[in-house]
Amino acid sequence: MHRSSCEKIKRCAAGEEVLRYDRVSFQYGKGMRAIKKMSLTVTSGESVAICGPNGSGKTTLLKLASGILLPSSGSVYLGGENIDKKKRKDAFKKIGFLFQSSEDQLFCPTVKEDIAYGPTNINLEKEVIEKRTQDALKLMKIKHLENRPIHHLSGGEKKRVALAGLLVMRPEVIVLDEPTGGLDRPTSKELIKTFRHLNNDHGYTLVVVTHDTDLIAEFAKRIIIMNNGEICVDGLTSDVLTDVSMLKSVNIEAPIITQYFNWHNKQLQDHKMKATRDLPTTLAQACCKEHMCSCQKSNVVERKISPAVLKQV
Repeated sequence: MHRSSCEKIKRCAAGEEVLRYDRVSFQYGKGMRAIKKMSLTVTSGESVAICGPNGSGKTTLLKLASGILLPSSGSVYLGGENIDKKKRKDAFKKIGFLFQSSEDQLFCPTVKEDIAYGPTNINLEKEVIEKRTQDALKLMKIKHLENRPIHHLSGGEKKRVALAGLLVMRPEVIVLDEPTGGLDRPTSKELIKTFRHLNNDHGYTLVVVTHDTDLIAEFAKRIIIMNNGEICVDGLTSDVLTDVSMLKSVNIEAPIITQYFNWHNKQLQDHKMKATRDLPTTLAQACCKEHMCSCQKSNVVERKISPAVLKQV
């Protein structure tokens, strides 16, 4: 049967369940349980950040979602299907996993070959493979790198190539394990802009493990905090990241701009002055609250706010 190279990307309706953990537990060998009877649902179009201390079960949670690991008990459902021993090998068609180290998933000689590997491996037609590859190159803004050897790429470029290799498979969900790890701040911010674009403009559901609450505030609408294999907090990013005392109780730092305004509020209260009603979680929000400059002028915001933040917090 002929398949057209002009494909439509099918997405679940917004709010429809795409990933669900039903009383899932997982134990490595005879050691302690990494995940303890966890129940969690992610719906289409969500951008979810998962954070918590080392050893809290964050990466294990992603591996269970992608079929790399199977639960010791309970079930994981991907697109309504139970990811069991029979279905785990097909999980990659619905979910893409970006590993913490890009070196773990880049193995072809050149960028284009690496991106095209997935669709080639499932025997798609050549014109479909070419179109998907070019679409992924353009979406990740790496068209100029398509013929470059993998070993000549920077860390940020490798992340983009690895992500393009997932996008070419057209998954419903993308899970990312510490995607900004090892990257400098400007490169990390550019990657976060890409996440926002994929989520807002292309409808990808994102589940991102990260320790960086400053970056979480820039893209995630929902945040889950894990500790000892359990979910201890699950809520809107704006609510969770402004609860400074709660974050301290689970050894997580609030965004630096939130810390600054929290400190500033205490100073105002000490002098019996009116405090800021809502704590900001991003520099742009802080700019709006202080009427310093336009939210859109992030470069101006950073010059005017950051020095004060770094000095006072």
